[in-house]
Amino acid sequence: MSRRLKGSAPDQTTHHLHHEWNGDGLISDQIVEEIAEYENEDRGELPPLNKSINPVALDTAFEAPDDDTTMAGCITFSYYGYTVLAQSTGQVLIKKS
Repeated sequence: MSRRLKGSAPDQTTHHLHHEWNGDGLISDQIVEEIAEYENEDRGELPPLNKSINPVALDTAFEAPDDDTTMAGCITFSYYGYTVLAQSTGQVLIKKS
């Protein structure tokens, strides 16, 4: 599950989200939904995310095989005029390029 962090209003140039890697929601869906909201567009009007990154790889990159394991790292990619940084900590930054 992902959630928008306080102070991350749609009129800012850098947006902050938090994602639970072992939660129910997919980070790829949340990123596309957030960018569609920032751009005031329907999600279906945006290009497919797989033109920028493999969504399955993104969704599973930091999933741990058990709760005791921590996977460290970050993924950065560009999508629809935004730079997206997803960290293993769950922090997600979306910045207008």
